[in-house]
Amino acid sequence: MWVLGIAGSHNSAAALVHDGRVVVAVQTERLTRIKRHPIVLPRMSMETAKVIEYCLRTAGIDLPDVDVIATCSPYDVEAGFVGRDAPVDHRELAPFVSVPHHLAHAEYVLHYAQDRPALVLVADGSGTPEAVRHRLDVQEVVAPHAVCFTPPDGKESLSAYVFDGRDLRLVHRVARGLAPLPAYAEAFDQPHTRLLHSLGHLWQWAAYYCHGSTSEAGKVMGLAPYGDPERHADLASVRMAAGGDLVLDFPALFARAREPNSAGLDVTGNSHFEDVAAHVQRETNTFLAELVGHLLHRHRLDRVCYSGGVALNGISNEHLVRTLGIDLQMNGSCEDNGTAIGAALAVHHQRIGVRVAEPVTDTYGRAYADPEVDHALDAAGVVVERATPREVARRTARALAGGEVVAWFQGRSEFGPRALGNRSILADPRDPDMPRRLNAEVKHREAFRPFAPAVLAERASEYFDLDGPSPMMLRVVPVRSSRLPAVTHVDGSARVQTVARDDNPVLHGLLTEFAGLTGVPVLLNTSLNVAGEPIVESPEDALRSLAAGGLDLLVIGGRLVRPACGHRRRE
Repeated sequence: MWVLGIAGSHNSAAALVHDGRVVVAVQTERLTRIKRHPIVLPRMSMETAKVIEYCLRTAGIDLPDVDVIATCSPYDVEAGFVGRDAPVDHRELAPFVSVPHHLAHAEYVLHYAQDRPALVLVADGSGTPEAVRHRLDVQEVVAPHAVCFTPPDGKESLSAYVFDGRDLRLVHRVARGLAPLPAYAEAFDQPHTRLLHSLGHLWQWAAYYCHGSTSEAGKVMGLAPYGDPERHADLASVRMAAGGDLVLDFPALFARAREPNSAGLDVTGNSHFEDVAAHVQRETNTFLAELVGHLLHRHRLDRVCYSGGVALNGISNEHLVRTLGIDLQMNGSCEDNGTAIGAALAVHHQRIGVRVAEPVTDTYGRAYADPEVDHALDAAGVVVERATPREVARRTARALAGGEVVAWFQGRSEFGPRALGNRSILADPRDPDMPRRLNAEVKHREAFRPFAPAVLAERASEYFDLDGPSPMMLRVVPVRSSRLPAVTHVDGSARVQTVARDDNPVLHGLLTEFAGLTGVPVLLNTSLNVAGEPIVESPEDALRSLAAGGLDLLVIGGRLVRPACGHRRRE
């Protein structure tokens, strides 16, 4: 059975699942080159048709081969398409099935962790409205003694399920409505006049307050280690009420922030914004640890599968692991794009009755064939050298050890928000000036933004305080080595990616070569893009990044590519 999944969201995507296995998935933004490009269901747009066509071509099937279309959206929409202005033959469309938003998140993360019972936690901005839940085609199984705070005007923001090894049952939900706001909130912060009791909306508020955009929660996380959480210690803005309800004191946050903000402060190097970020981070850590501890004790479990946009917060993830001593299982695409896969898996399980487990991965995009790559290179007029895979690894390692910044384009593209070694920018982690250089000359973003390390999995514990794998770059842990200044954040931590030979043999081989040259089995790994742009998808995208400047070398398959203007070595 072929199931096409569509995530109709602010972070939209499409995916194809065949007999319970994920074949291909792509975010809309990777194809349109517009960051967080939405698909607004039920409208069929050119963008929707583009991601569907990408998935069909990659899988080698046609639209009539699709048995069912699974839709998932955090909004009040009906299944199916209207406004059909895209080149899709609607006579060939399969039946539409609508899936609850949080259930799609849960089914996606559970796909990689079915070996034993677990608590499955979903935390995000908001999901399915309670008023429309009964209209959805797929219904969740609710445990007899589930604790749910779900008024009719609410939208799910926290959901917990118990997986017993076979069945998934809802045991806890927070889906409260609008949080009370002071009268001046509209004038102060117009985009946030409809804040819900939601950890995701708390971070959206902090992103807008600190950085001027609701989409910059990652920047708030990067800013938090610079701040002092004690500065706002008296402000209990997040708390767990009786039974596990989530309560946010947004009026107190607005009141505390209003006076400093009126002075027109700049976030750069400003302790006020750093302290606000630190406060929001600590409040999130505390609440999640209390909630998860409560749920694990209640259901006698010691393992958590975790998804939703809030799960991208690696600092909170590590706080859960260290505070509760739990086994935390995660997937790469925690945010809404992952619900395209989750919705398709949910429908497959509903119809077939069997879940199929797969190893954790995030490389669900397409690979580009040699003729496609060569055509793009010929059109760009760049200097190209070809080499064997072993020689590519050796020469790239030498370039990195010599201080060059390398764009690394290999195999299938990643699906989620992290570049994991297939569409990456790589650099020497030993160079203390590298963060400044990358932020200023390549990424064109704020100086405080940190960079992540990729490390050989078998040697990760030598360099990081890490007790297990972190293949999806979702754990922030202390750095043990002083030889890694370029990937060590201001608080001595790093968001680590462990690279196992079986998971990514090409990147593993490069790390091995770099370790042989330098003694350090670590590389700085950041996404191949510039600020405000999605991660590159195609060879043409990568070549545009090379032409933009700041990169010394592009390694694309077995080709080493220099900029058309010639290589200029920086001093």
